[in-house]
Amino acid sequence: MNVIKPTPLTEGRLQSIDALRGIAALGVVLYHAVMQTSNAVPDNFSRWPVKLLQFVSSFGYVGVFLFFVISGFCIHLQWAKSRARGESPSIKFGTFWRRRFRRLYPPYLIALALFLLMMALSTGINLTHFFVYDVVMHLLMLHNLDPNTCYSINGVFWTLAIEEQLYLAYFLLLFLRSRWGWGPTLIVCAAARVGWFAFSHAAWVTTGAGIPVPEAAASHWLTWALGAIAVEAAFGLVKLPRWCHNVWLGIAAFVAASATSLILPTTQKDTLAHTLAWMLMHPAWGLGFFILVNRAVQAEQSWTLKVRNLGEVRRRFQLATMFRRLVGGLAFIGLFSYSLYLTHELVIMESWWFVSEGLAPILNTLLIVVPATVGFAWVFYVFCEKPYMRSAVRKVMRAEEDLDEPVNAFAQNLPTVAEEA
Repeated sequence: MNVIKPTPLTEGRLQSIDALRGIAALGVVLYHAVMQTSNAVPDNFSRWPVKLLQFVSSFGYVGVFLFFVISGFCIHLQWAKSRARGESPSIKFGTFWRRRFRRLYPPYLIALALFLLMMALSTGINLTHFFVYDVVMHLLMLHNLDPNTCYSINGVFWTLAIEEQLYLAYFLLLFLRSRWGWGPTLIVCAAARVGWFAFSHAAWVTTGAGIPVPEAAASHWLTWALGAIAVEAAFGLVKLPRWCHNVWLGIAAFVAASATSLILPTTQKDTLAHTLAWMLMHPAWGLGFFILVNRAVQAEQSWTLKVRNLGEVRRRFQLATMFRRLVGGLAFIGLFSYSLYLTHELVIMESWWFVSEGLAPILNTLLIVVPATVGFAWVFYVFCEKPYMRSAVRKVMRAEEDLDEPVNAFAQNLPTVAEEA
């Protein structure tokens, strides 16, 4: 990577990033919703389309890795924007965490309370020592460090804990990037994944204590750092090699990761082949999504320049295209993808209330359950997430007004990591 002259990035929200966020969220929703129909396959010709859909949706979980790349992109955006303006970037730890806390934690608490309420109304709550411990670990967002609490209340909350821990690691990432550059920094991030695996294995062998590895922040620091590199490339702070925008290489990374995920369960554990395959699988997903993000942002910048050059006729044509509308719809879902991620499991669990008995399970999932998750997430976003977004923006604006520094539209609409989580 070479340092190059900074170039301006489009003002306002990046629709490509919002659209990718929407794709990631829908992928996770489909993964959990369609998984409920795994044992409901029709005994006729339609079984093959159903089985194909079930197979494809079984990869929806990889939206988590896309979220991690987008997360690194958005959190590092403020630093990259300041650097591109020729300023010396300064991100204060306290200010950073206050903004994250105001923006992300209240919706998380509300969603956590909803799950506990539904648990109390359905199965009841037994106030044991473990239950108290479980809730406290979730409140502290440390539940991903214990296999007993990792998936206990809501099976998807472990990724939110990872995000919070990666925020802490962001300041170390900034230090390494500023001191050594991206090459050695990526090596450190990769070493963290290997080191955490070795630590977990040693703890298991010596004490019998289970320490989660795929659910640990150290395992995904490399993927997150790739997103930070992508935003620097978008602002022209670094020039990436051409292969970082090569769609075919991205597809090859996806194919390799998919094949590995299918073969890995059949390999014998505690062998070198199994360990190497597991080590490389998640970074392969991260690499593929890194290339996808680079290409999407590059395409949006190119498209924006063409629209400006060709004027109103081209603009009307742009709005009329089916592709543009599709991207706009996905970007719309991307706006409230955090709420969708927080609440979709709740809707899926309670879907037995409103599904139609006259429809096949897969049709219930596609025509009723998935739209219901999106609709409920939008309501949750309006009442439980958006107010805290505005609060966080007002705090930033007041802070910058005190410094006599105007806030442009891009800063006001700065995506935050919770929207990717």
